[in-house]
Amino acid sequence: MIISASRRTDIPAFHSEWLMNRLRAGYCLVRNPMYNPLVYRIDLTRRNVDALVFVTKNPAPLIPHLKEIGSMGHMYMFEVTITPYGKDLEPRVPSKADVAESFREISDRIGPDRCLWRYDPVLMNRYIDVDYHRRKFELLCRELEGYTRRCIFSFVEIHPKLAGKEDLFRSVTHSEMDALAQAIKPIADKHGIELTYCCPHYDLTRWGIEPRGCIDSRQMRRIDVPFEEMTTPLRDGCRCVKNIDIGAYDTCPHDCVYCYANRAKGDARGSRVYDPESEILYGGISENDQIIDLKGRDAPRIDEFFDYTQYGDVSKQFKR
Repeated sequence: MIISASRRTDIPAFHSEWLMNRLRAGYCLVRNPMYNPLVYRIDLTRRNVDALVFVTKNPAPLIPHLKEIGSMGHMYMFEVTITPYGKDLEPRVPSKADVAESFREISDRIGPDRCLWRYDPVLMNRYIDVDYHRRKFELLCRELEGYTRRCIFSFVEIHPKLAGKEDLFRSVTHSEMDALAQAIKPIADKHGIELTYCCPHYDLTRWGIEPRGCIDSRQMRRIDVPFEEMTTPLRDGCRCVKNIDIGAYDTCPHDCVYCYANRAKGDARGSRVYDPESEILYGGISENDQIIDLKGRDAPRIDEFFDYTQYGDVSKQFKR
């Protein structure tokens, strides 16, 4: 089983204490994001977990715990997002220089094969264009050369939450996608970084850029991690292998304007209960919740339960 921590929130940046408590306990609880009454008990012991994938914009708070995580026998890797945007788009993300420094420190410990760089999402507005990305991408490549083997990027998706924010970003045109690919692929090559495209909706293979998943089969083979292919993609175009996410939506204080994972307004998120000693990342468990044990590689992914009517009365089928 591969554990993602997390696409739904930044666990290393804000919830490292909770994560460490759950790894020590050997399990955590995660509420199904699409069907609230279902809660999953996920076995986090080494015998059940093949790899931990830490997805973050600020890995620094987790660095002091890496030795302990390693002593538990866990294989782990990082996917660190470093983008060239300011506080208007990423209000609470630390300085990119500090994040890059943390990236290098982690890579020195575990090697560049286990440290992936996410340049994601690529967005455009009247100030940020292809030339802006070319210049900033080259600066970041210089910072990360030798510390990573691969950079993953994708283009911003204008989902409903982003309506009315055209002053901050807009849809990227196909001609801009081509121009960006032409501009940054040679830069990545020069610095020894493989450039790959996540969830492609437009073909960039003509520029030598391959569509690949963030947690993909080639990456897992490279670091010798067992995996299973995904039966249902996380989203259109996703090429990730099967993994289970232990995060929760609406719990990330970075407050990036383009983020899909924060759906509630800041004041609503601020009212959520966060207890690092809790079994679950936020909130609590009620007597009406149904708790399902997820163990082993045959366990379904949490968000594969789309049609809940097939279960009938879940209280009769799943035991606490």
